[in-house]
Amino acid sequence: MQNQVRASIAVLAVVAVAVAAWIGARSGLVAGLGTGVVALGLVAAYGWWSLRGGRHTPWAEARGSVRDGHAVVLWKPGCRYCERLLRALGADERVTWVNVWRDPDANQAVRDLNGGDEYTPTVLVG
Repeated sequence: MQNQVRASIAVLAVVAVAVAAWIGARSGLVAGLGTGVVALGLVAAYGWWSLRGGRHTPWAEARGSVRDGHAVVLWKPGCRYCERLLRALGADERVTWVNVWRDPDANQAVRDLNGGDEYTPTVLVG
């Protein structure tokens, strides 16, 4: 999945440069440069948000943590619902976090649990 995000970032960067060049040609160099800086800044922010790391325990290890009183959360970067859950649960030691974009086995597990879809967060308890 990270490759899809990287590809979308590359496409967005090309579009940002093209828009900046078009604005520069129509409105002048300063307007084009300003637009380019803002657009590339937004692309960089999107990239940082979507590709950042975060908490991760390999699925092979986390799978054994599914029991009463402990939760395993299958999550992915850039998912606003995952972010909300992370803020709500904080550093609770009763929760194990598995990044489905860093672990192909976890990605397959979340798809198996959700009928082929990569719905996150998926929380497993007991």
